[in-house]
Amino acid sequence: MKLSQYKEKKKSKKIIIVAVAIIFLIGGMILEKTFANFKVQKSFKVMEGNFIYEGSGDVMFAFYKDNQEVTSIPTLEEGYVYEKSECNNKASIEWNNSKWAPLVTNLTMSKTKCDIYFKKGSSGGGSTISSDYNALADLVEKNSSNLMYDLTNEKNLRFVGVDPNNYVDFNNEYIWRGHYSSSDDSYREYNSYEECTSASSYNYNCEQVPAWRIIGVMNNIEDENGDMGSHLKIIRESIGEYSWDSSSNTINQGYGVNEWSEADIQKVLNENYYQKNAGGICYLKEKEYATNCPAWENIGLDSDARNMVSKVKWNTGTFEGNDISSGKSSLFYEAERSQNIGKTCRKNAYDCSDEVDRKTYWLGYVGLMYPSDYMYATNGGGDELARGTCLGGNSGSWTANCIQNDWLNDLLNSEYYIYFLTPKRDSASGSYVYRMSYGKIDASKSSTALNIRPVVYLNSNVKIEPNDASDYGSITNPYKLTV
Repeated sequence: MKLSQYKEKKKSKKIIIVAVAIIFLIGGMILEKTFANFKVQKSFKVMEGNFIYEGSGDVMFAFYKDNQEVTSIPTLEEGYVYEKSECNNKASIEWNNSKWAPLVTNLTMSKTKCDIYFKKGSSGGGSTISSDYNALADLVEKNSSNLMYDLTNEKNLRFVGVDPNNYVDFNNEYIWRGHYSSSDDSYREYNSYEECTSASSYNYNCEQVPAWRIIGVMNNIEDENGDMGSHLKIIRESIGEYSWDSSSNTINQGYGVNEWSEADIQKVLNENYYQKNAGGICYLKEKEYATNCPAWENIGLDSDARNMVSKVKWNTGTFEGNDISSGKSSLFYEAERSQNIGKTCRKNAYDCSDEVDRKTYWLGYVGLMYPSDYMYATNGGGDELARGTCLGGNSGSWTANCIQNDWLNDLLNSEYYIYFLTPKRDSASGSYVYRMSYGKIDASKSSTALNIRPVVYLNSNVKIEPNDASDYGSITNPYKLTV
Protein backbone atom coordinates (compact mmCIF):
# COMPACT_ATOMS: atom_id res chain seq x y z
CA MET A 1 0.00 0.00 0.00
CA LYS A 2 2.73 2.36 0.91
CA LEU A 3 4.63 1.38 -2.18
CA SER A 4 1.56 1.93 -4.26
CA GLN A 5 1.10 5.35 -2.76
CA TYR A 6 4.73 6.15 -3.42
CA LYS A 7 4.44 5.09 -7.03
CA GLU A 8 1.34 7.23 -7.54
CA LYS A 9 3.03 10.23 -5.97
CA LYS A 10 6.13 9.69 -8.09
CA LYS A 11 3.99 9.35 -11.16
CA SER A 12 2.10 12.55 -10.26
CA LYS A 13 5.39 14.33 -9.71
CA LYS A 14 6.59 13.26 -13.13
CA ILE A 15 3.38 14.46 -14.68
CA ILE A 16 3.76 17.81 -12.94
CA ILE A 17 7.39 18.16 -14.09
CA VAL A 18 6.49 17.28 -17.67
CA ALA A 19 3.52 19.66 -17.62
CA VAL A 20 5.67 22.49 -16.29
CA ALA A 21 8.30 21.79 -18.95
CA ILE A 22 5.66 21.83 -21.67
CA ILE A 23 4.24 25.08 -20.32
CA PHE A 24 7.72 26.66 -20.34
CA LEU A 25 8.37 25.32 -23.82
CA ILE A 26 5.07 26.62 -25.20
CA GLY A 27 5.53 29.87 -23.34
CA GLY A 28 8.99 30.23 -24.79
CA MET A 29 7.66 29.57 -28.26
CA ILE A 30 4.91 32.14 -27.75
CA LEU A 31 7.37 34.68 -26.41
CA GLU A 32 9.77 33.98 -29.26
CA LYS A 33 7.00 34.42 -31.83
CA THR A 34 5.67 37.46 -30.05
CA PHE A 35 9.17 38.90 -29.91
CA ALA A 36 9.68 38.31 -33.61
CA ASN A 37 6.28 39.66 -34.58
CA PHE A 38 6.72 42.67 -32.40
CA LYS A 39 10.05 43.46 -33.97
CA VAL A 40 9.07 42.92 -37.57
CA GLN A 41 6.35 41.61 -39.78
CA LYS A 42 5.07 42.55 -43.20
CA SER A 43 3.08 45.77 -43.02
CA PHE A 44 3.91 46.27 -39.33
CA LYS A 45 3.39 49.98 -38.68
CA VAL A 46 6.26 51.88 -37.12
CA MET A 47 6.51 55.66 -37.08
CA GLU A 48 5.84 56.91 -40.63
CA GLY A 49 6.69 53.63 -42.37
CA ASN A 50 6.52 49.85 -42.45
CA PHE A 51 9.06 47.13 -41.83
CA ILE A 52 9.26 45.10 -45.01
CA TYR A 53 11.14 41.82 -45.41
CA GLU A 54 11.80 39.15 -47.94
CA GLY A 55 12.63 35.63 -46.77
CA SER A 56 12.07 33.75 -43.51
CA GLY A 57 13.20 34.15 -39.92
CA ASP A 58 12.96 37.09 -37.58
CA VAL A 59 14.99 40.25 -37.25
CA MET A 60 15.81 42.72 -34.51
CA PHE A 61 16.67 46.34 -35.30
CA ALA A 62 18.92 48.81 -33.55
CA PHE A 63 18.76 52.47 -34.60
CA TYR A 64 21.60 54.98 -34.45
CA LYS A 65 21.29 58.74 -34.70
CA ASP A 66 24.67 60.42 -35.29
CA ASN A 67 26.28 57.13 -34.14
CA GLN A 68 24.38 57.19 -30.84
CA GLU A 69 21.94 54.33 -30.24
CA VAL A 70 18.30 55.41 -29.88
CA THR A 71 15.08 53.54 -29.15
CA SER A 72 13.09 54.58 -32.21
CA ILE A 73 13.56 55.54 -35.85
CA PRO A 74 14.75 59.15 -36.19
CA THR A 75 12.20 61.13 -38.15
CA LEU A 76 12.51 63.43 -41.12
CA GLU A 77 10.93 66.11 -38.97
CA GLU A 78 14.16 66.07 -36.96
CA GLY A 79 16.11 66.56 -40.19
CA TYR A 80 17.61 63.05 -40.30
CA VAL A 81 18.17 60.88 -43.36
CA TYR A 82 19.25 57.27 -43.85
CA GLU A 83 23.04 56.81 -43.92
CA LYS A 84 23.92 53.09 -43.90
CA SER A 85 23.07 49.72 -42.35
CA GLU A 86 24.80 46.55 -41.17
CA CYS A 87 23.25 43.09 -40.60
CA ASN A 88 24.57 39.72 -39.41
CA ASN A 89 23.61 36.30 -40.84
CA LYS A 90 24.33 37.68 -44.35
CA ALA A 91 21.09 39.69 -44.36
CA SER A 92 21.07 43.19 -45.83
CA ILE A 93 19.00 46.38 -45.78
CA GLU A 94 17.60 48.39 -48.66
CA TRP A 95 16.16 51.62 -47.28
CA ASN A 96 12.80 52.69 -48.73
CA ASN A 97 12.77 56.48 -48.54
CA SER A 98 9.20 56.92 -49.72
CA LYS A 99 7.81 54.65 -46.98
CA TRP A 100 10.54 55.63 -44.52
CA ALA A 101 11.14 51.97 -43.76
CA PRO A 102 13.79 49.24 -44.11
CA LEU A 103 13.43 46.44 -46.64
CA VAL A 104 15.29 43.41 -45.25
CA THR A 105 16.61 41.06 -47.94
CA ASN A 106 18.29 37.65 -47.74
CA LEU A 107 16.66 36.96 -44.39
CA THR A 108 17.20 33.20 -43.81
CA MET A 109 17.95 32.74 -40.10
CA SER A 110 16.43 33.50 -36.72
CA LYS A 111 17.76 36.16 -34.38
CA THR A 112 19.12 38.29 -37.19
CA LYS A 113 20.18 41.76 -36.07
CA CYS A 114 20.44 44.88 -38.22
CA ASP A 115 21.98 48.20 -37.20
CA ILE A 116 20.54 51.17 -39.11
CA TYR A 117 22.32 54.52 -39.04
CA PHE A 118 20.85 57.98 -39.62
CA LYS A 119 22.52 61.36 -39.89
CA LYS A 120 21.68 65.00 -40.45
CA GLY A 121 21.71 66.30 -44.00
CA SER A 122 21.40 64.82 -47.48
CA SER A 123 21.10 61.16 -48.40
CA GLY A 124 24.23 59.05 -47.88
CA GLY A 125 25.24 55.57 -48.87
CA GLY A 126 26.76 56.73 -52.14
CA SER A 127 23.42 57.83 -53.51
CA THR A 128 23.58 60.40 -56.28
CA ILE A 129 19.90 61.31 -56.17
CA SER A 130 17.94 62.17 -53.05
CA SER A 131 14.40 60.88 -52.71
CA ASP A 132 11.52 63.28 -53.02
CA TYR A 133 11.01 63.16 -49.26
CA ASN A 134 14.65 63.73 -48.33
CA ALA A 135 15.16 66.45 -50.90
CA LEU A 136 12.40 68.50 -49.29
CA ALA A 137 13.41 67.55 -45.76
CA ASP A 138 16.89 68.90 -46.47
CA LEU A 139 15.31 72.25 -47.31
CA VAL A 140 13.60 72.58 -43.95
CA GLU A 141 16.79 73.80 -42.31
CA LYS A 142 17.60 76.12 -45.24
CA ASN A 143 14.15 77.63 -45.56
CA SER A 144 12.14 76.85 -42.44
CA SER A 145 9.78 79.78 -43.02
CA ASN A 146 8.43 78.30 -46.28
CA LEU A 147 8.50 74.57 -45.60
CA MET A 148 6.72 73.26 -42.52
CA TYR A 149 5.27 70.04 -41.16
CA ASP A 150 1.54 70.25 -40.59
CA LEU A 151 -0.13 69.41 -37.31
CA THR A 152 -1.72 66.14 -38.46
CA ASN A 153 -0.89 62.59 -37.39
CA GLU A 154 0.67 62.02 -40.81
CA LYS A 155 3.11 64.92 -40.34
CA ASN A 156 2.86 65.96 -43.97
CA LEU A 157 5.52 68.36 -45.17
CA ARG A 158 4.01 71.42 -46.88
CA PHE A 159 5.11 74.61 -48.59
CA VAL A 160 3.71 77.70 -46.90
CA GLY A 161 3.80 81.45 -47.34
CA VAL A 162 3.20 84.09 -49.98
CA ASP A 163 5.35 82.74 -52.81
CA PRO A 164 7.63 79.87 -51.72
CA ASN A 165 10.14 78.27 -54.06
CA ASN A 166 7.99 75.26 -54.91
CA TYR A 167 7.86 75.42 -58.71
CA VAL A 168 8.47 72.11 -60.47
CA ASP A 169 9.25 71.22 -64.06
CA PHE A 170 6.46 68.73 -64.84
CA ASN A 171 4.86 67.78 -68.15
CA ASN A 172 7.05 70.40 -69.86
CA GLU A 173 4.31 72.92 -69.10
CA TYR A 174 4.91 76.63 -68.84
CA ILE A 175 2.54 79.57 -68.87
CA TRP A 176 3.04 83.32 -69.31
CA ARG A 177 2.45 85.96 -66.69
CA GLY A 178 1.84 89.58 -67.49
CA HIS A 179 1.93 92.25 -64.79
CA TYR A 180 -0.16 95.39 -64.81
CA SER A 181 2.83 97.62 -64.12
CA SER A 182 6.36 97.47 -62.76
CA SER A 183 5.10 98.41 -59.31
CA ASP A 184 2.06 96.10 -59.19
CA ASP A 185 2.39 92.52 -57.95
CA SER A 186 -0.92 91.44 -59.48
CA TYR A 187 -0.79 89.53 -62.75
CA ARG A 188 -2.76 87.66 -65.36
CA GLU A 189 -1.88 84.36 -67.01
CA TYR A 190 -1.75 83.66 -70.73
CA ASN A 191 -1.23 80.58 -72.87
CA SER A 192 1.45 82.19 -75.05
CA TYR A 193 3.88 85.07 -75.23
CA GLU A 194 1.86 86.56 -78.06
CA GLU A 195 -1.29 86.66 -75.93
CA CYS A 196 0.62 88.17 -73.05
CA THR A 197 2.25 90.98 -75.02
CA SER A 198 -0.86 91.81 -77.02
CA ALA A 199 -3.14 92.12 -74.01
CA SER A 200 -4.51 95.60 -73.44
CA SER A 201 -3.43 95.46 -69.80
CA TYR A 202 -1.32 93.20 -67.60
CA ASN A 203 1.24 92.98 -70.37
CA TYR A 204 4.14 94.54 -68.52
CA ASN A 205 7.14 92.28 -67.94
CA CYS A 206 5.69 89.14 -69.53
CA GLU A 207 7.52 86.20 -68.00
CA GLN A 208 7.40 82.47 -68.51
CA VAL A 209 6.73 80.43 -65.38
CA PRO A 210 6.27 76.70 -64.65
CA ALA A 211 2.62 75.67 -64.63
CA TRP A 212 3.03 73.24 -61.69
CA ARG A 213 3.93 73.76 -58.04
CA ILE A 214 4.48 71.35 -55.14
CA ILE A 215 1.90 71.33 -52.34
CA GLY A 216 4.14 69.05 -50.29
CA VAL A 217 4.89 65.47 -49.35
CA MET A 218 1.80 63.60 -48.19
CA ASN A 219 2.29 60.52 -46.00
CA ASN A 220 0.18 57.39 -45.61
CA ILE A 221 -1.40 57.76 -49.04
CA GLU A 222 -3.03 54.54 -50.24
CA ASP A 223 -2.54 53.57 -53.89
CA GLU A 224 -4.74 51.35 -56.06
CA ASN A 225 -2.98 48.22 -54.74
CA GLY A 226 -3.67 49.12 -51.13
CA ASP A 227 -0.02 50.01 -50.43
CA MET A 228 0.66 52.97 -48.16
CA GLY A 229 3.42 55.41 -48.98
CA SER A 230 4.65 58.98 -49.21
CA HIS A 231 3.90 60.92 -52.40
CA LEU A 232 4.74 64.34 -53.76
CA LYS A 233 1.49 66.21 -54.28
CA ILE A 234 1.55 68.86 -57.01
CA ILE A 235 -0.96 71.35 -58.36
CA ARG A 236 -1.31 73.10 -61.72
CA GLU A 237 -2.42 76.63 -62.44
CA SER A 238 -6.03 76.96 -63.57
CA ILE A 239 -7.04 75.34 -66.86
CA GLY A 240 -10.10 77.61 -66.99
CA GLU A 241 -13.48 78.17 -65.33
CA TYR A 242 -15.91 75.26 -65.61
CA SER A 243 -18.71 73.60 -63.67
CA TRP A 244 -17.73 70.98 -61.11
CA ASP A 245 -20.87 69.17 -62.26
CA SER A 246 -24.05 70.07 -64.09
CA SER A 247 -27.28 68.19 -64.61
CA SER A 248 -30.52 68.26 -66.53
CA ASN A 249 -33.44 70.28 -65.25
CA THR A 250 -35.06 67.13 -63.82
CA ILE A 251 -32.07 66.35 -61.56
CA ASN A 252 -31.47 68.71 -58.63
CA GLN A 253 -33.10 71.54 -60.58
CA GLY A 254 -30.15 71.40 -63.00
CA TYR A 255 -27.57 72.46 -60.38
CA GLY A 256 -25.49 69.29 -60.56
CA VAL A 257 -24.67 66.44 -58.16
CA ASN A 258 -21.94 66.79 -55.54
CA GLU A 259 -20.51 63.27 -55.90
CA TRP A 260 -16.91 63.42 -57.18
CA SER A 261 -16.85 59.90 -58.67
CA GLU A 262 -19.66 60.97 -61.04
CA ALA A 263 -18.71 64.64 -61.50
CA ASP A 264 -18.45 66.01 -65.03
CA ILE A 265 -15.11 67.71 -64.42
CA GLN A 266 -13.70 64.54 -62.83
CA LYS A 267 -14.49 62.55 -65.95
CA VAL A 268 -12.96 65.15 -68.24
CA LEU A 269 -9.80 65.42 -66.12
CA ASN A 270 -9.26 61.66 -65.89
CA GLU A 271 -10.34 60.66 -69.38
CA ASN A 272 -9.40 63.58 -71.62
CA TYR A 273 -6.89 65.71 -69.74
CA TYR A 274 -5.00 62.74 -68.25
CA GLN A 275 -4.89 60.88 -71.57
CA LYS A 276 -4.21 64.07 -73.57
CA ASN A 277 -7.21 63.23 -75.70
CA ALA A 278 -9.31 65.84 -77.43
CA GLY A 279 -12.99 65.94 -76.62
CA GLY A 280 -15.10 65.52 -73.52
CA ILE A 281 -17.93 67.75 -72.39
CA CYS A 282 -17.29 70.84 -70.28
CA TYR A 283 -20.07 72.88 -68.71
CA LEU A 284 -20.37 76.53 -67.74
CA LYS A 285 -23.52 76.59 -65.67
CA GLU A 286 -26.69 74.75 -64.64
CA LYS A 287 -28.92 72.61 -66.85
CA GLU A 288 -25.95 71.21 -68.79
CA TYR A 289 -25.03 74.41 -70.58
CA ALA A 290 -22.03 73.10 -72.51
CA THR A 291 -18.96 74.81 -73.92
CA ASN A 292 -15.83 73.70 -75.73
CA CYS A 293 -13.26 72.03 -73.52
CA PRO A 294 -9.66 73.27 -73.60
CA ALA A 295 -7.27 71.83 -76.18
CA TRP A 296 -6.25 68.80 -74.13
CA GLU A 297 -3.74 67.78 -76.79
CA ASN A 298 -1.82 70.96 -75.91
CA ILE A 299 -2.13 71.02 -72.10
CA GLY A 300 -2.94 67.39 -71.21
CA LEU A 301 -0.44 65.02 -69.59
CA ASP A 302 2.06 63.43 -71.95
CA SER A 303 3.27 59.85 -71.56
CA ASP A 304 6.31 60.76 -69.44
CA ALA A 305 4.13 62.70 -67.02
CA ARG A 306 1.52 59.93 -66.86
CA ASN A 307 4.24 57.44 -65.93
CA MET A 308 4.99 59.57 -62.87
CA VAL A 309 1.39 59.85 -61.64
CA SER A 310 -0.09 57.42 -59.10
CA LYS A 311 -3.62 56.14 -59.06
CA VAL A 312 -4.51 56.71 -55.43
CA LYS A 313 -7.37 56.85 -52.98
CA TRP A 314 -8.82 60.34 -52.73
CA ASN A 315 -10.92 61.07 -49.65
CA THR A 316 -14.32 62.57 -50.39
CA GLY A 317 -15.79 62.79 -46.90
CA THR A 318 -17.12 66.03 -45.44
CA PHE A 319 -18.49 67.63 -42.28
CA GLU A 320 -21.35 65.91 -40.51
CA GLY A 321 -23.36 69.12 -40.39
CA ASN A 322 -23.68 71.87 -42.96
CA ASP A 323 -22.15 74.62 -40.85
CA ILE A 324 -18.41 75.34 -41.24
CA SER A 325 -18.26 78.26 -38.82
CA SER A 326 -15.94 76.22 -36.57
CA GLY A 327 -14.00 74.74 -39.48
CA LYS A 328 -10.43 74.78 -38.23
CA SER A 329 -7.81 73.33 -40.57
CA SER A 330 -7.51 70.20 -38.44
CA LEU A 331 -11.28 69.71 -38.49
CA PHE A 332 -11.36 70.05 -42.27
CA TYR A 333 -8.55 67.50 -42.54
CA GLU A 334 -10.47 65.06 -40.35
CA ALA A 335 -13.78 65.73 -42.12
CA GLU A 336 -12.24 65.01 -45.53
CA ARG A 337 -11.24 61.58 -44.20
CA SER A 338 -14.52 60.87 -42.46
CA GLN A 339 -17.43 58.65 -43.46
CA ASN A 340 -19.77 61.64 -43.80
CA ILE A 341 -21.26 61.86 -47.29
CA GLY A 342 -22.26 65.06 -49.09
CA LYS A 343 -26.00 64.51 -49.11
CA THR A 344 -28.54 64.48 -46.29
CA CYS A 345 -31.52 66.11 -47.98
CA ARG A 346 -34.68 64.17 -48.72
CA LYS A 347 -35.57 63.14 -52.24
CA ASN A 348 -37.80 65.69 -53.99
CA ALA A 349 -36.64 68.48 -51.67
CA TYR A 350 -35.89 71.78 -53.42
CA ASP A 351 -32.92 70.56 -55.47
CA CYS A 352 -32.38 67.08 -54.11
CA SER A 353 -33.95 64.75 -56.65
CA ASP A 354 -30.83 62.83 -57.71
CA GLU A 355 -30.47 59.12 -56.92
CA VAL A 356 -26.67 59.00 -57.07
CA ASP A 357 -25.00 56.97 -54.32
CA ARG A 358 -22.54 59.08 -52.34
CA LYS A 359 -19.12 57.68 -51.45
CA THR A 360 -16.37 58.75 -49.09
CA TYR A 361 -13.43 57.85 -51.33
CA TRP A 362 -12.54 57.57 -55.00
CA LEU A 363 -9.67 55.88 -56.85
CA GLY A 364 -8.20 57.92 -59.67
CA TYR A 365 -5.35 59.94 -61.12
CA VAL A 366 -6.40 63.59 -61.26
CA GLY A 367 -8.31 65.46 -58.57
CA LEU A 368 -8.52 68.91 -57.02
CA MET A 369 -7.04 70.35 -53.87
CA TYR A 370 -8.73 69.98 -50.49
CA PRO A 371 -9.84 72.83 -48.23
CA SER A 372 -7.18 71.62 -45.76
CA ASP A 373 -4.48 71.95 -48.46
CA TYR A 374 -5.36 75.61 -48.76
CA MET A 375 -5.56 76.17 -45.01
CA TYR A 376 -2.24 74.47 -44.25
CA ALA A 377 -0.45 76.57 -46.93
CA THR A 378 -0.47 79.81 -44.94
CA ASN A 379 2.36 80.95 -42.70
CA GLY A 380 0.13 83.58 -41.13
CA GLY A 381 2.69 86.31 -41.56
CA GLY A 382 6.00 84.60 -40.99
CA ASP A 383 6.04 83.13 -37.49
CA GLU A 384 4.63 80.00 -35.88
CA LEU A 385 2.39 81.93 -33.50
CA ALA A 386 0.71 83.83 -36.34
CA ARG A 387 0.39 80.64 -38.37
CA GLY A 388 -1.14 78.82 -35.43
CA THR A 389 -3.78 81.52 -35.15
CA CYS A 390 -4.75 80.93 -38.77
CA LEU A 391 -4.82 77.15 -38.46
CA GLY A 392 -6.95 77.31 -35.36
CA GLY A 393 -9.21 80.09 -36.55
CA ASN A 394 -12.61 80.29 -38.14
CA SER A 395 -12.42 79.13 -41.76
CA GLY A 396 -15.17 81.49 -42.85
CA SER A 397 -13.53 84.61 -41.44
CA TRP A 398 -9.80 84.29 -41.89
CA THR A 399 -7.93 87.50 -41.27
CA ALA A 400 -6.21 89.32 -44.12
CA ASN A 401 -2.90 88.16 -42.65
CA CYS A 402 -3.89 84.51 -43.06
CA ILE A 403 -5.20 84.99 -46.60
CA GLN A 404 -2.45 87.20 -47.97
CA ASN A 405 0.25 84.84 -46.70
CA ASP A 406 -1.15 81.77 -48.45
CA TRP A 407 0.30 80.99 -51.88
CA LEU A 408 -2.76 78.90 -52.87
CA ASN A 409 -5.23 81.77 -52.70
CA ASP A 410 -4.35 83.06 -56.22
CA LEU A 411 -5.81 86.48 -55.45
CA LEU A 412 -2.90 88.17 -57.20
CA ASN A 413 -3.95 86.28 -60.30
CA SER A 414 -7.51 87.55 -60.00
CA GLU A 415 -8.70 83.96 -59.62
CA TYR A 416 -11.07 84.80 -56.82
CA TYR A 417 -13.02 81.53 -56.94
CA ILE A 418 -11.41 78.09 -57.03
CA TYR A 419 -13.11 74.72 -56.63
CA PHE A 420 -12.12 72.21 -53.95
CA LEU A 421 -12.72 68.49 -54.27
CA THR A 422 -14.80 68.26 -51.07
CA PRO A 423 -18.62 68.24 -51.20
CA LYS A 424 -20.69 70.25 -48.72
CA ARG A 425 -23.74 68.90 -46.95
CA ASP A 426 -26.85 70.98 -47.20
CA SER A 427 -30.19 70.05 -45.73
CA ALA A 428 -32.07 71.16 -48.86
CA SER A 429 -29.63 70.37 -51.67
CA GLY A 430 -27.41 67.67 -53.10
CA SER A 431 -25.34 69.96 -55.29
CA TYR A 432 -23.13 72.10 -53.04
CA VAL A 433 -19.31 71.92 -53.16
CA TYR A 434 -16.68 73.84 -51.16
CA ARG A 435 -14.77 76.62 -52.91
CA MET A 436 -12.16 79.26 -52.20
CA SER A 437 -13.92 82.60 -52.39
CA TYR A 438 -11.72 85.70 -52.16
CA GLY A 439 -9.38 83.79 -49.88
CA LYS A 440 -12.12 82.43 -47.62
CA ILE A 441 -13.89 79.08 -47.71
CA ASP A 442 -17.58 78.82 -48.52
CA ALA A 443 -19.63 76.76 -50.96
CA SER A 444 -21.51 77.06 -54.23
CA LYS A 445 -23.71 74.88 -56.37
CA SER A 446 -21.56 72.55 -58.42
CA SER A 447 -22.91 73.91 -61.71
CA THR A 448 -21.28 77.31 -61.15
CA ALA A 449 -18.24 77.89 -63.40
CA LEU A 450 -15.16 78.37 -61.21
CA ASN A 451 -11.42 77.90 -61.67
CA ILE A 452 -10.26 74.31 -62.00
CA ARG A 453 -6.74 73.51 -60.79
CA PRO A 454 -5.70 69.88 -61.49
CA VAL A 455 -3.87 68.04 -58.68
CA VAL A 456 -1.93 64.75 -58.87
CA TYR A 457 0.13 62.54 -56.56
CA LEU A 458 3.44 61.39 -58.02
CA ASN A 459 4.71 57.83 -57.69
CA SER A 460 6.83 57.07 -54.63
CA ASN A 461 9.80 56.29 -56.88
CA VAL A 462 9.75 59.78 -58.43
CA LYS A 463 12.73 61.69 -57.11
CA ILE A 464 13.90 65.28 -57.08
CA GLU A 465 17.32 65.78 -58.62
CA PRO A 466 19.78 67.24 -56.09
CA ASN A 467 20.74 70.87 -56.49
CA ASP A 468 22.49 73.03 -53.91
CA ALA A 469 21.43 76.33 -55.47
CA SER A 470 19.76 78.65 -52.97
CA ASP A 471 16.99 79.41 -55.48
CA TYR A 472 16.20 75.78 -56.28
CA GLY A 473 12.45 75.55 -56.81
CA SER A 474 12.11 79.13 -58.03
CA ILE A 475 10.45 80.30 -61.25
CA THR A 476 13.79 80.39 -63.03
CA ASN A 477 15.22 77.24 -61.44
CA PRO A 478 12.30 74.84 -60.81
CA TYR A 479 12.68 71.42 -59.23
CA LYS A 480 13.67 68.68 -61.68
CA LEU A 481 12.08 65.24 -61.40
CA THR A 482 13.50 61.85 -62.27
CA VAL A 483 12.58 58.20 -61.82
